[in-house]
Amino acid sequence: MLNDGYDDWYDHVRSRPYITGDDWTTRVGAALGVPDPGVVPAPRVVDVSTEDGVTTTELAWSVGFGPELHAWLLHPEGVDPSGLPGVLDLHCHAGIKSIGAERLLHRPAARSYQDLYEGGVAFAPMLARRGVAVLAPDTFSWGSRRFDLSQATGQVRELAELLERADVPESERYDRLATLHEHLVAKRAGAIGTSYAGMIAHDDLTSLAVLRSLVSGPISVTGFSGGGGRGPTLAALSPGIAKVSIIAMMATNDSLVPDHLDGHSWLLNTPWRHRTLDLPELAASRREHDLHVVYCTGDELFPLSGMRAADQRLKALYEDAATTYEGVFVEGPHGVAPSTHERVAAFLTP
Repeated sequence: MLNDGYDDWYDHVRSRPYITGDDWTTRVGAALGVPDPGVVPAPRVVDVSTEDGVTTTELAWSVGFGPELHAWLLHPEGVDPSGLPGVLDLHCHAGIKSIGAERLLHRPAARSYQDLYEGGVAFAPMLARRGVAVLAPDTFSWGSRRFDLSQATGQVRELAELLERADVPESERYDRLATLHEHLVAKRAGAIGTSYAGMIAHDDLTSLAVLRSLVSGPISVTGFSGGGGRGPTLAALSPGIAKVSIIAMMATNDSLVPDHLDGHSWLLNTPWRHRTLDLPELAASRREHDLHVVYCTGDELFPLSGMRAADQRLKALYEDAATTYEGVFVEGPHGVAPSTHERVAAFLTP
C-alpha cells in the first residue's frame, strides 16, 4: 500500500455511488465518475484573523478519506457572514500544488504566483471587502489535500533523486514532483472508476455544501483557469447557483484537438469528456445561472478561434434563457489583470 496519506481513497470511492439528481447532475456525475459526498461536512475552526477590514476564518473538515480539507472564509470585519451572499472562489492549477486556495489570500507563499498570474492581486479579500462572504477551499491533491510524496516510489522517486542531485531548492521540488505525480493519480482514479476531475468535483461539492450552511444569501462561483473549469462543473452538478464567472477557461472542445491538449492538465482531459460534454454546453448547463466569461485574446492555452466559437455558442444557448450571458474579450496572455478582477467583482457582488 502506498504511504501517501490516501490509503483509504480506493475504499471510499468504491463504497460511494456516482452523484445523481436531475438530467444534468446525473449526466456530469457519470461522465466524470463523481462519487456522491453524502452528508454535509461539519467544519471546525482552525484560526481566525482580521486584516484591512476583512475577517478570515480558517476551517477544516473531513471529506471521507485522505487528509482534511482546509478552506478560508472571508467577510467584512464586524459583519455576520450568515446574512451575506456567498461566493465560492476556486483556485487554479498553475502547476503549483504545494498550496491551493492560499494563493487567493494575502500570504507570503502566494506572492510569486499572484505577481505572475493575477497582477499582484489577492482576489478573495478584495471580493470580501465588497460585502460578500467568500469561501476559498483547497481541493483534491492541492494544499491541505496534497499527496505526501516524501516516500514516493517508481518514477516520482527517480525524479526526486534527480532534482536533489541537481541542487534544485527543496522549496521547488514538491511542485515538480506533483506535476509528474498527477499522471499517476489520474491513472489510479481511472482504475477505480472515477477520474481526476471527478475527485476534484467531489471535494468541491463538500465546499459548496459548507458555504451553503454558513450563508443565507444567493451563492455564486468564480475561478481563473483550472478554477474557472471547476466552477461550471460544480454548477452543472448542483442546481441553485446564482452566478458563475469563468476567467480564461473557455473554448470549444474541437478547437483544442490536437494542438492544445498538452498545455492542459488532467483536470480538463478526462477521457471521453470531449465526446460527451462540450465546454460551452457544460458552462450553460440548465441556464439557470447568470454566466460571465472572460476570454484573453493572447491566451496561449486556447486558440482565439475556439474562444470566439464558444462565445457564439453561449450567446445562442442563452438567447431565450431567463438568465444572462456576457462574454468579454480582453487583451493579454493567460492571466488575470487588475481590470479583469474589477470586472469579475462587479459581476459577483450586489
